[in-house]
Amino acid sequence: MNEKSGFQDSWLVCRAGSHLCALPLGQTLEVMRLLAIEPLADAPAFLRGLAVIRGAPVPVLDLARVLGQARTTVERIVTIRAGGRVLGLAVAEVVGVRRRDEIGPHAPVPLLRAAAQDAISSIGTLDSEVLLFLEGLKLLEGVPA
Repeated sequence: MNEKSGFQDSWLVCRAGSHLCALPLGQTLEVMRLLAIEPLADAPAFLRGLAVIRGAPVPVLDLARVLGQARTTVERIVTIRAGGRVLGLAVAEVVGVRRRDEIGPHAPVPLLRAAAQDAISSIGTLDSEVLLFLEGLKLLEGVPA
């Protein structure tokens, strides 16, 4: 396996509320401590607001809220590239990076994906926990820039 294919087959595993989630490492830019976030009036519940990251305003989403949970405590921001722009995901913790062969089998679950607004592409397991794979993050395309 070359380095590039290993990178494409790796996932950043993080906790959002009570959910364990996997983000494609190829879309992940940076993991950082929680920064000041400026709330926006009339924003959707899952949009925490804007943070200045590397000198630019970046929308920060509460990943637990994206997945339908109540607002939770967050400790980290994971920046990702989605739809040609940078977005921040507020998460409780970053567990680490896992290769596909370290994760239990996963498969698409259409009913679950519809319930989670197209955020979840498939589900699997990591150790004894359910792991939600967030590959497409289609719902993030409508987030204000």
